[in-house]
Amino acid sequence: MKLFLSLCMCCIFLQHLKAQTDSNPNVVRTTTGVSGASIKLDHKGKTYIVQQSIGQSSVIGVGSDGDYILRQGFIQPNIISKIKDKDVPLSLQLDIYPNPFEKQISLSFREDVKDHINVTVYDLLGRQVFSKRYTPGQLINVVLDELSSGEYILKAGTNNKQFITKILKK
Repeated sequence: MKLFLSLCMCCIFLQHLKAQTDSNPNVVRTTTGVSGASIKLDHKGKTYIVQQSIGQSSVIGVGSDGDYILRQGFIQPNIISKIKDKDVPLSLQLDIYPNPFEKQISLSFREDVKDHINVTVYDLLGRQVFSKRYTPGQLINVVLDELSSGEYILKAGTNNKQFITKILKK
């Protein structure tokens, strides 16, 4: 019975895949999987971005026709790449606690801080929801009681280095 159900699922998947590629011959890649990937391909003067989503168990795919990118399925944007300053190394040594937090989060630096500390918090869509500049010190308390419960991305920068991590507000 399990073999029969597996064969039925494969047939349905292949039929869906064939119908998809027949109706849209510019589909670059479709896949079923639970891991993510993103690559850029150049073919015959056109650029194609191929992405695979994370955690989606259905058929997904990305195709391109000229300047348009076509997506099927949910693909989580790479927010960290938008937040990260490419010219500054991700080597700032610090500890964050508590995480998850309720009202404030503490940043304890494991290296000597000589420059001002810039702390920015982003939501998971990459929108800045908090930003403040602090005087140099080994320990700072960042009051985030105005934020609603949820996941955020915290970026701290000083000494020409940066640190990025996810934080969770209860």
